[in-house]
Amino acid sequence: MNNKKLLVKNNKRYFEEAVLEKRNKLYVLHLKGSAYDIGYQHGILLREEIEKGAVKFYSDTLRNENLNPLKKLILKQVLKKKIYNPLEKAQPKEILEQFHGISDGSGLSYNTIFRGNHRANITMILTPILFRTYLKKFNNLGIDLEEACSTFMATKEATSKGITIVGRNTDYSGVHLWPKYQTISFVEPDDGFKYAQIGSAGVLMWAPGMNEEGIVVCAHSMKYEDVDPNGWSIPAFTDKILRDAQNLEDARKILKKNPRGVSCGFVVTDGKSKNAFAAEISKSKATIRWMEDNHLIMTNMAISEDKRKIDLVSKYNLNEGCPGRYRRLKQLIEKNFGKIDPSLAAKFMGDHIRYTTGTERNAYGIIAVDDNVNSMVFSPEELKLWIAAGPAPVCNNPYIGFNFKQEIKGNTSNSTLETLEGYKFKDQNKKKGMKIFNQAYGLFESNPKKLRNILNLIQEALNLDPEEIIYYQMIAKIMIHLGQYNDAMGFISKALEFKQSLNEKTHNYLLLGILYDLKKDRENSIKYYDKIEKLAKEGSQDPWFKVNRVLVAFANKYRKEAFNKKNLKERSVSINFSQGSGIE
Repeated sequence: MNNKKLLVKNNKRYFEEAVLEKRNKLYVLHLKGSAYDIGYQHGILLREEIEKGAVKFYSDTLRNENLNPLKKLILKQVLKKKIYNPLEKAQPKEILEQFHGISDGSGLSYNTIFRGNHRANITMILTPILFRTYLKKFNNLGIDLEEACSTFMATKEATSKGITIVGRNTDYSGVHLWPKYQTISFVEPDDGFKYAQIGSAGVLMWAPGMNEEGIVVCAHSMKYEDVDPNGWSIPAFTDKILRDAQNLEDARKILKKNPRGVSCGFVVTDGKSKNAFAAEISKSKATIRWMEDNHLIMTNMAISEDKRKIDLVSKYNLNEGCPGRYRRLKQLIEKNFGKIDPSLAAKFMGDHIRYTTGTERNAYGIIAVDDNVNSMVFSPEELKLWIAAGPAPVCNNPYIGFNFKQEIKGNTSNSTLETLEGYKFKDQNKKKGMKIFNQAYGLFESNPKKLRNILNLIQEALNLDPEEIIYYQMIAKIMIHLGQYNDAMGFISKALEFKQSLNEKTHNYLLLGILYDLKKDRENSIKYYDKIEKLAKEGSQDPWFKVNRVLVAFANKYRKEAFNKKNLKERSVSINFSQGSGIE
């Protein structure tokens, strides 16, 4: 295949039968052949975009610039030996051949492609180990706990016409890269069903899809204690289900019978049977939750009782966003029961109402989080899909429609469906502030040393949206690192004047305690650490929304030994735009 030539004509790229064109900010690919052929076509057609895109960013797992170069080298060797090597050995040949094809076609090394598509496995495997045993190392490694996804399905009496609707958000880092090179691939494999899959240039990780049998698959990261690398990854399971599953039982068998090297979840929907299940996946067991009351929801926390026992998010209330997104989707489905259609589904996925406050918010704790990198709506009975196209959060852009049957036939003129407009902000200043905040996010990912520029952008966002608690917290954390303690204290004190969740208030108290410690005012720092203990004891009556145990642990730590400049590397003051690091 390497001797064949890439042709460019009429703004399209051709390689044998494979074609690439750009439509409405999306890279639309038509790929055919063996697993290797499909990968090679992807790689050569998107060679420039893969070079500039997210896969290289994802392949560099240890991005902490403060990490000693020798330690970083040693850690990379440990990750290779303990995770990447056993993970690679456990993958089915089809997905490895596809990665080899992408590598050969794009010119990037195979290691870069493989590691870039398995970045999530590092956090899945290391999180429970480091959380239980090496909290100090967990603080310093620079591995982000950043994955957050939301999926819902509704059918029969829940929808306006009784047809099945699936809404999906993928929330991940790389906000300055993934959306810029977002892809939809219409694939005709030599062996298996035809399918459509949504990803980014060179990236199959977190790539939801739908096959010609009306099977939709959407993957989610989880933080279970029962995980090791000796099993299939998310790209492998997704690929196998799209190629081979004709019904839900086929998909269930794939998840049950093959070795599982992930801590994750899958929502698998069958348009023909109007049914779906959520699979909560760990090494030992694939726990299946079936659709109830004609709908199903998954975020990034366990719902089944057996998995909640090993789910770090559930056990320690690590991430308010997971239950918050779940409950908000539940609210939207119940409020609109019997009315749900693709247009309404797009509005759900771009929703900005925070469940714990009932207010329109940006950045965190909402369905439309700031690091949303792809969003889509499926109608699997009709074999139609809509994909949001534009900058992050991608779900707040128009959704471009595709008719799968027509697209596979090559009838692209008959493929386009009516665009879905999605969520409408109640306050346009919040939308403007969100866009500026995400500019700061992208700048931080591409050049984290430009703290002054990043700070200025967030302050600009705050001027437009003075009620957004996250903006105050991010400004204060940056100021802490710049040594502007009095200014930081002013921002956090101001933040406490606005409506906020229990965990937001707890986080603000922690930051004030830290700031008083940095100002050598131990009496006041202890007062705020004590306030956190009181909040944790009184807490929420809802077990899903109790005080984050990591916040409490940090408060206890600094009560015993005052926070000082040596602690600036700890996650209590980390500059983390996704707020998915166990601190919010």
